Amino acid sequence: MKLHQYISPRLIHIFFIILWFGYLIIGLLIHADYGVPIDEYSQMDLGRVNYERIAEGSMEIQQHYDRHYGPAFEVPLYMFSTFFAGGVEENVMALRHLGMFSLFAASLVCFYLLVAQMNGHPLYGFMGAVLLAVYPRFFAESFYNTKDMAFASATVFVLFSLCRYAYRSPASLLLLAATSAFAIAMRAQGLLIVLVVTVVLLIDVKARLSERVRAAVLYFVITMLIAVVLFPLFWNNTIQNLVDFWRVSANSIGVATFYFGTFFTSPELPWHYHFVWVGISSMLSVLASSVVGIIFFVSYDLMHGRLSGRTTPLLFGMLGIVLGSFVISVFFHPRSYDGWRHIYYIYPCLVGFAVYGVRMLVNGPEHSHRRRLGVILGAVMIADIALSLRFVLRNHPNQHVYFNMLAGSYSHARNNFDFDYWGVSQKQLLEHLLSDRFTGSPAVYFQQVLPYTRRVMIPALVSRGMRVVPSVEEADLYVTINRDSKDPPPEPFRKIYAVTVEGADVSAIYASSSFQK
Repeated sequence: MKLHQYISPRLIHIFFIILWFGYLIIGLLIHADYGVPIDEYSQMDLGRVNYERIAEGSMEIQQHYDRHYGPAFEVPLYMFSTFFAGGVEENVMALRHLGMFSLFAASLVCFYLLVAQMNGHPLYGFMGAVLLAVYPRFFAESFYNTKDMAFASATVFVLFSLCRYAYRSPASLLLLAATSAFAIAMRAQGLLIVLVVTVVLLIDVKARLSERVRAAVLYFVITMLIAVVLFPLFWNNTIQNLVDFWRVSANSIGVATFYFGTFFTSPELPWHYHFVWVGISSMLSVLASSVVGIIFFVSYDLMHGRLSGRTTPLLFGMLGIVLGSFVISVFFHPRSYDGWRHIYYIYPCLVGFAVYGVRMLVNGPEHSHRRRLGVILGAVMIADIALSLRFVLRNHPNQHVYFNMLAGSYSHARNNFDFDYWGVSQKQLLEHLLSDRFTGSPAVYFQQVLPYTRRVMIPALVSRGMRVVPSVEEADLYVTINRDSKDPPPEPFRKIYAVTVEGADVSAIYASSSFQK
C-alpha cells in the first residue's frame, strides 16, 4: 500500500491553507525589516520609464540604460509601490518588498498544486511548498530580489500551466503562452524555458503528431507576440531593438565576483562556478533527493520511452530547464556573479524532483531496502526543514547569507565566497549609527558607496550632524560591507559593531583608536 493512502487529501488541503495564510501574515509583519539591495533603485526606475511609455507615451525607454531588462513585473510593482506610498521613499521600498513577496506567495500556491498533481496526492504538494518556502535564501530574497526571484516565480507559473495544458484546449494553450511570455519579458532566460516547453509539446506522444506540431507552432508564435506586447521597448524600431536585446543578453561581461578566495569576472569564471554554488548553498536534502528523482525519471521513463504518462512530459521539461541551464553555464559562459542567483529558477525544478524521488522510494515494495531508504531520506528532509527554519529565525533579516555544511564554517565561507552581495545589511548599520550610542559629529568613511549608501545613509547621517569624508585617514568611523572587498580597515581601527550570520561578519563599523563615543 502506498504511504499517502493513509492520509486524507482534504486534511492536507486544510494544512496548506493554514500554512499559506500564516506565511502571508509573517510576510506582512516583517517585510519592512529588509534593507535595500544594490539594484533596487535601478529596477524601480526601469518600472517608471516603462510605465511612462505605456501611460504617457514617453520615449525615454528607448535611451534608458537598463532598457533591455524585462519590465513585465517591474511595471505593476512600480504602480503599486508608487501610488500607495504617499510620496515617502521608505514606504515605496516597503511596498516593493510587499509586492515581491506577494508574487512569490502566489507561486507557492501554484507549486503546491503542481507537485500534488505530479505525484498524485496533495501530501507531496505540501512537501514541495514547504521546501520552497523555508529555503533561507528564497525566504529573504522573496522580499526584494525582483529580478531572479520574480523569474523563479514566473518559472513556477509556466510549469503549472504546462501541467494543466490539454491538447485541443485553446484556453490552456493561451495560459501556457501568456505565462511563458511573462517569463521572457522578465529575464532573457525565459527563452530557454520557451524552447524547453516547445520540445515538450512536440514529444508528448499522447497526442497525434499533427496536433503536437500545431500546438508547438501556435504556442511559440503566441508567446512571442505577447512578449512583445509586454515589452514596451519593442513597440518602436522592433527589429533593431530585438537585435540589440539579443546582443545585450548574450553579453557575458559581468562584475567581479568572489569565488574560492579570488575575484573573477565572467566570462572568465571557472566552468564549475554554478555547480559549486548550487552545491554549497542549497538544502542538502533537496540536492540528494533531486538526484534520486532524476535517476528514477531517466531509468523508469526516458529509457523505456514512456513519454505519454501523466507527469512524464512535465518532468522532462523540468529536467530540460535544469540541464539546459548548466550546459549554457559551462559551454557559453553567460554573465554570472553574486552567487547563483541568475539560475535560481532551477531550484523549483530541483525541489520537484526531490519530492518525486522521495515518493518513488517510499512507495516501493513493503519491507524493501528501497522503502527504508525513502523513509530515511524523508526523515533527513524533515530535519533539514527544521534546521532551515532555525537558521531563518536566528539570522533574520540576513537569511540570504545561507550555506550548507559543504561550504565549511561561515567564517570559511565568508573568506572564500560572496557574502552580502546585495548590500542589504546596510540598513542595520544605519540603524546602529543613528542610535544614541554616537554623539558629536564623527567623520564617517564608507569603504564602498552603494546606491543605498548614497541615497539614504549619507543624507541621514549628515542630518544628524555627522560628516562623511572621502579618505580613511580623515575618518573616525569606517563602514564596510562584504560585497566587493574582504579587507578590514588599516590599523589602528577597531571593530565596534558587526552584522553577523552564524558568527561571521556580514558588515561592520570600525572606530579609530582616538574616537570616543
